[in-house]
Amino acid sequence: MDEDILMTPIGVLTVEHLLIARMMDLMERKLGGIQPEIKPDMVFIDGFMDFAKTYADACHHGKEESIFFEKLAMKNLLPEHKKIMDELVLEHIQARKIVANLELAREDFMKGDSGAAQKILTICKSVWQIYPGHMTKEEKVFFPPALEYFSKREQDEMVKSFWEFDKNLLLEKYIKFFDQYDR
Repeated sequence: MDEDILMTPIGVLTVEHLLIARMMDLMERKLGGIQPEIKPDMVFIDGFMDFAKTYADACHHGKEESIFFEKLAMKNLLPEHKKIMDELVLEHIQARKIVANLELAREDFMKGDSGAAQKILTICKSVWQIYPGHMTKEEKVFFPPALEYFSKREQDEMVKSFWEFDKNLLLEKYIKFFDQYDR
């Protein structure tokens, strides 16, 4: 990837896609060949849920929605760009629902529900099926024209906001953890 593009909002978001894609590949390799009668690796499932909630959603989707899309919504967008941005937000919501369903299936599995293992595998499969198309839509269809709405200065400010967002996100996550146990 060109170093100049790495220092833009879409460069940062695209690099994050690489880590998300790596998780999707790992999920598919780890769970794709599992038969319904085989118990899923719950340590891996827990790790995936943490990754999905913290990195993919709070960190990545958080930057897209609360910084990039929010600033983009203030621009005079062409209708087709507004439509795609709305679709992307809906896909983020869909991903959140899938992870919430995975958490419920995990709870059922831990309670001994005999059908929960199959639910977990089905839900995981839906995750690795939606993300590649979503990321391709962002990278190939939406990000390039969306970036053109911003001046170089606005892009630089957004990248700085991204770094602040990440710093604050992790700080908040671990403060909540300590607050929960340090009473």
